[in-house]
Amino acid sequence: MFTVPLVTSSEIIPREKFWNAIMVYHNRPHLINRRITAVSQVLFHEIGFHSCVKLQELINRSNILYELRKLEEINVNVITEGFLKELIGPYDKNIEIKKKTLEEFNRADTGVFVSVRILYPRLKNCPKAIEVIIIDKASTKITFLSVTDSESSIAPVFPYEIELTQSSILKINLQSFEDADTAQAEWLAEKLFTKLLKWAECLDETKDNVKSLSLVNVDEYCLTYSALKQKYGTKLVQEWPKRCRTVAQKYVFEDIAIASYLVCLWKEKNIVKFVDCGCGNGLLVYLLNEEGYEGYGLDIRKRSIWDFYPETIKLQLKPVTPSSVFPDATWIIGNHSDELTPWIPVIALKSSPQTNFFVLPCCPYDFNGEKFVRVDSSISAYSDYLKYIEDISVRCGFNVNIDKLRIPSTRRTCIIGWRQNLNDNKHKEILSSMEIYLGKKIPNQVSQRQATERVRNCTQLDKSLISNIIEACVKKLLLTDNWIVKSNGDKWNKGGSFPLQELVKTVPSENLKQLKNECGGLQTLLRNHRYIFQLENGLVSLRKPLNINESSKYKEKACWFIKNHPDGCLYDIVECGYSHK
Repeated sequence: MFTVPLVTSSEIIPREKFWNAIMVYHNRPHLINRRITAVSQVLFHEIGFHSCVKLQELINRSNILYELRKLEEINVNVITEGFLKELIGPYDKNIEIKKKTLEEFNRADTGVFVSVRILYPRLKNCPKAIEVIIIDKASTKITFLSVTDSESSIAPVFPYEIELTQSSILKINLQSFEDADTAQAEWLAEKLFTKLLKWAECLDETKDNVKSLSLVNVDEYCLTYSALKQKYGTKLVQEWPKRCRTVAQKYVFEDIAIASYLVCLWKEKNIVKFVDCGCGNGLLVYLLNEEGYEGYGLDIRKRSIWDFYPETIKLQLKPVTPSSVFPDATWIIGNHSDELTPWIPVIALKSSPQTNFFVLPCCPYDFNGEKFVRVDSSISAYSDYLKYIEDISVRCGFNVNIDKLRIPSTRRTCIIGWRQNLNDNKHKEILSSMEIYLGKKIPNQVSQRQATERVRNCTQLDKSLISNIIEACVKKLLLTDNWIVKSNGDKWNKGGSFPLQELVKTVPSENLKQLKNECGGLQTLLRNHRYIFQLENGLVSLRKPLNINESSKYKEKACWFIKNHPDGCLYDIVECGYSHK
């Protein structure tokens, strides 16, 4: 059936690693297919099929589409086991269909399995797709068929097969040469195949691969996200650059995604009263308030974007401290809450027996306000920190769930703490236990964020330090001769161009240490002195002084070159755009 080999590996792939790579693609196709935003696993069954013809040869796009058109809509509630019976039953009246878990599938060495899922598009003008996957465990062949009742598609429109041959060679096979001569076949060969090889080679089997959006209904999430994006996205992206220095596309759509997730998470909850601790730009509070959820945000600093929100949006200029409690809150939110992150479960514990929490850890901080010191070097620092926050949450008596959000960030794992039904005695016991735990963790004073944001643009450095760094950089540039003839016939050396990394080596190490605490480091310092230095395409050179015709607005300011360049200024006292007095 699949007689056209599209691409073949040159290396042997062990069977176990092959299945690991296949299941990553099966469970999370959005990692490689950027047209997909999420996946709903609808059916996963083992098929007892009694026929001389293989199942892969009987199920095709036409009969899937025929069954698809019988459905009123595509969602997880209407696609049932009957869908499989209608699809396969005509070929075998004695067919056996048994529901299986992915864990049972992973343990099996033989058997034919059928996976049916819904693929959700990233773009609203694309339709959802039904994907039927036939997995033959014994022959290590997997057939993918994606079907939608539309001309546009978010996955290849033709069936394709991924195979591990008897000689342990990885292949992708197609049914026809016409399919092979398409852009989608090119994607299979260049993108998917390459990724499968990488996953087979590098996949860490000990890593906890948490699936995204595992705690919410994916159907509802995609609809909610699309609605909120359409409702708020455009006006926020337009307003953002006027009031914020951060990237609008990232921050706006990230918080829309987080708000969509919380809306779905809270759908079955009768009462939601939230407090967003360290709410920052307040966008999440704005979105939740506008969607009808009662709650407010607290932060030690007001952001300029706050003035854009309506007066109904509840943002308070107020610090959150380790002693803060919110007895009326049913949810405490920590959205990239930095120093507050380890305190979020504790604050929720102390607030009330009805208070839950949602925290999205980012920068790793400990209870004392200092950076978290990793404990387990066998995993990434981020994973180690997540384990730490999870441990704190369990100590606080919460039922803990971990999920991954669909946001434009590498730090997208959230921890959700659900309050257990505790009697007063048990609640007091946990509070007492946490007091002892915290007493050991923070014997010294807690370091808190300041109300005034520290200036980190190299303008607060000691003047002598700045002079020393500039002198070292200029000396390096002037090692190269690049002579310009002045109006009086003398020569003036403009010097050479060097990569920024080369100039870094010329700065004394003790000076570099002081620069490391400043945002941007040496590059920022040089940009702040643009009248001396020119940075272009990663190269640094001396800038020619401005003459009076180019600019006269600096004429009252002293010329740096006349005092500091070994050849003085390129221009005389009349021609120079700066003062030579």
